[in-house]
Amino acid sequence: MYIFGTSYVIFKRLIAGIAAIMMLIVAADEKNKPLPDGAEIIGKHTYVLYDYYMSSQGVTNDGEFYYFSGKKNLGKADMKTGKISRINTSPIPKELKSLGCNHIGGLSYYNGYIYAAVEDGPDYLHPYIVLYDAKTLAYSGIYYELPQELHTEGVPWCAIDTENGYLYTAEWSNAVVLNVFDLETMKLVSTLPLSEPVDRIQGAEIFDGILYLSSDEENDSKRIFSIDIKNGKVDVAFSRNVGSEIEAEGMTIYADENDQPVFCVLDRGARRESSTLTLYRLSQSGQIK
Repeated sequence: MYIFGTSYVIFKRLIAGIAAIMMLIVAADEKNKPLPDGAEIIGKHTYVLYDYYMSSQGVTNDGEFYYFSGKKNLGKADMKTGKISRINTSPIPKELKSLGCNHIGGLSYYNGYIYAAVEDGPDYLHPYIVLYDAKTLAYSGIYYELPQELHTEGVPWCAIDTENGYLYTAEWSNAVVLNVFDLETMKLVSTLPLSEPVDRIQGAEIFDGILYLSSDEENDSKRIFSIDIKNGKVDVAFSRNVGSEIEAEGMTIYADENDQPVFCVLDRGARRESSTLTLYRLSQSGQIK
């Protein structure tokens, strides 16, 4: 019993040491990066080792917890500390796995459920929205199939408009419309034309009537776009300037003490061995479109 206890302590210290080294590597990779344009960084949570696999794709929040997706996992973290406290390592339902579903993308929270975009890459024949219990991360038994002709490259993200009862999706490459679904029935209500295409969108969230989107565009900027959901007008909220080697993933938003948005954007590190959730607040030069 004593030997087992000693071995466990040594193992834990070894893992902690490896994690600390990886954190230093991530910090070195991020050193001397340009500052964002139109926003300021107000915090970060970085994940390595096992936690990385629970937090490398999508993110949403309920005001108390962050909810993350890995490619095939779900994680839940306290928003104050960022520490992951609950995981689900096999969340994709068996019936969807049998169709080839193998990837969880963007997330959105509503009324005690996590709405997850699930797809079957690289074929992209079966786009789904799957619901999970936010408290336990367990599969709820509810899923909806989306029209494949509107999601020819899968369903990388979803965003919920709680005020009006809609769920939004779009194509991944050069989307020219938003798909608008009734939140209760998941039936297509309309498509909203955009004033200009948006490309490589990985995650999105609605705040005060504006849809904000995180783009993994193939340059250093990795901008956050804004879309007025009343008329489809596209603008740039701010540029993050994180570097082209970073892979931008999902994003979520919460209101600060002044009811202003805090943008929480998830990235995969340059070495694809870490993920970082960076918190941004619009600077004076930034503006809500």
